[in-house]
Amino acid sequence: MSMSKQAAQLSECLRQTFKPHMTGTLDISATRAQGEAIVSSQQPAPEDIQISDANLGGIPAEQLRPQSSHTNGAILYLHGGAWSAGSAQAVRAITWRLAKKVGITVYSLAYRLAPEHPYPAGLDDCVQAYDALLEQGLPASSIVVAGDSAGGNLTLALALRLKAEGKPQPAALVCLSPNTDLTCSGESITTNVDADVLITPAFLAAIARVYSPEGNLTQPFLSPLYGDVAGLPPTYFLVSGAELLLDDSRRMAEKMKGAGVEVVLDIWSELWHDWPSFSDQVPEGEQALEKIAAFLSNVLGK
Repeated sequence: MSMSKQAAQLSECLRQTFKPHMTGTLDISATRAQGEAIVSSQQPAPEDIQISDANLGGIPAEQLRPQSSHTNGAILYLHGGAWSAGSAQAVRAITWRLAKKVGITVYSLAYRLAPEHPYPAGLDDCVQAYDALLEQGLPASSIVVAGDSAGGNLTLALALRLKAEGKPQPAALVCLSPNTDLTCSGESITTNVDADVLITPAFLAAIARVYSPEGNLTQPFLSPLYGDVAGLPPTYFLVSGAELLLDDSRRMAEKMKGAGVEVVLDIWSELWHDWPSFSDQVPEGEQALEKIAAFLSNVLGK
């Protein structure tokens, strides 16, 4: 299926104006400023989504509660931004839509960011927030963990941490264009270098070392691809066939399937990295989130 006119125009805009800045020389301040600009330019959430500040075990979060809530469960959402930028508010194009489509409260977590707080600080915050949901009385079977890009990495790393600590797994995981291998060994890192309109191999290598300045990048809590994935919950991977991180999703999905995990690998051929973040602007974002919502409704038994 070919891209919509809106997506084709935005894709070319990203290639011309955004990708040239995705180099190995990082400007964290500029990247964070971009994130703030995204917040101010987003369409407002509809009136039937109540947005408020929340606190999960001492970790700040944004709560998005639909008036037509169908369940007492929750989605713990982990935003993208290369572990060093982004915010709970910057992903509202995703979070309010998930809240509305699934009929469930979403908590968008403001976990600590690198380089001020390198690994494992952000992941520790995710574990603490998940524990807080359990302490509120929510059964693990009613909790979904989801995230985009670096947040997708944290989603999988959180599941592996929970397994290592003997804690109950959530009902499902949702990973949008996740980083699963910080060593950047996937074939698509090379084969999609021209097709990807958003990111570059040099940028991926640089952000990995911002997140974890020292240590082995094949540690499973850094690169979930190298973890023991048996026993993880049903997982939905959404990824573009044209992005550098295609094989991060494809290899992770194959490994999880081989371990007996229920997996959906949803590859969209012509889009870009983490396109649902642009759901305000392109219909393909809305369409992808509809499919994810259907998956979650089925998993949650709604």
